Amino acid sequence: MPLPDGDIVQIDGLRVTSLERTVYDATREFSLEAAVVAFDAALRKVAWNGQDNTYDVARAEEFRASVVRRIHEHPGARGIRQARVTASFADGRADGPGKSLSRLWMWLLGVAEPELQYRVELGGGRYALLDFAWPELRRWAEFDGDVKYTDPQMLAERSVDEVLADQRMREIKVRRATGWDVDRWGFDRMPDIEEFARWLRSIGLYGG
Repeated sequence: MPLPDGDIVQIDGLRVTSLERTVYDATREFSLEAAVVAFDAALRKVAWNGQDNTYDVARAEEFRASVVRRIHEHPGARGIRQARVTASFADGRADGPGKSLSRLWMWLLGVAEPELQYRVELGGGRYALLDFAWPELRRWAEFDGDVKYTDPQMLAERSVDEVLADQRMREIKVRRATGWDVDRWGFDRMPDIEEFARWLRSIGLYGG
């Protein structure tokens, strides 16, 4: 069955499905993990301003509502129950697959909900955005993906040692500003949700 004209756009001369249609399809057809990653990324694309690191909640909710309307219009479609869950859960402040997956699995495990991209003032007009923060627990966490140490754009002409040194200095400054403890993990701690649960339990974030 051909797609409606409104679901087709051109990018660099190629006909592709619109972002809204692509996300709608992904929420129904992908695994829950992949669906959340896709919806988070779409929300970030339309609502995150990388110039001043702000999140346009109104724009994000406008896009979410457009996908939700499609979901409501197809109550019997395959995968529609997962689509509803994904549309409700998605958050564009998660800025990468590892953070989206961490957030989803923490939610499924019943871990206390973290605040995303939590802003900490460091003085002198500088600030840090924390991947996950639990102010009431006085702790925060960072997801460290390999891309931070391998992508030339992320390295910005720095060596891996320099990136690690910058990371340690940032951590010291956040600790000074908040007094909070920090934990770090990457995909090596997340081969599956059971292993991730064991890791969270070992650092006291999960009591299940």
